Amino acid sequence: MASAAEERSGGSAQLRRDVETAGAHLKKDAESAAGRVGEEFQRAKEQISQTAATARDDLGGDLRRLSEDVAKLKDTMAEIARTMSAEIGEAASGLGSEIASSAKEQAGSMVDELERVARRNPLAVVTGALCLGLVIGLMSGRR
Repeated sequence: MASAAEERSGGSAQLRRDVETAGAHLKKDAESAAGRVGEEFQRAKEQISQTAATARDDLGGDLRRLSEDVAKLKDTMAEIARTMSAEIGEAASGLGSEIASSAKEQAGSMVDELERVARRNPLAVVTGALCLGLVIGLMSGRR
């Protein structure tokens, strides 16, 4: 019986060593896995930071280009406005000279007509001028 008891205590000691060895290996594997996970998190963090910095730089460049384009567009619109203003001024000038010429012709024909009426009926023209003078005098005198 002594040998069975020794065998059990020797088997128990062996079992204890095996459990301790397995526990040590398990602890080492867990520490190694935790280290790898930490390294992966650090790499992911660095990649996110780099991506954010690149996006920020790209956005800044895009905003600068947009600002330059808007400034060019403003200059282009100002140039178009100046050109249109000059063209409208030229057209108005041409139109103004045509209107003045037409008015001069009509005024000349009215003077000719008034001269014809005055030669045919001078008393009516004098009476009309007198009445017109009275009306103008009454209107200006009431002020």
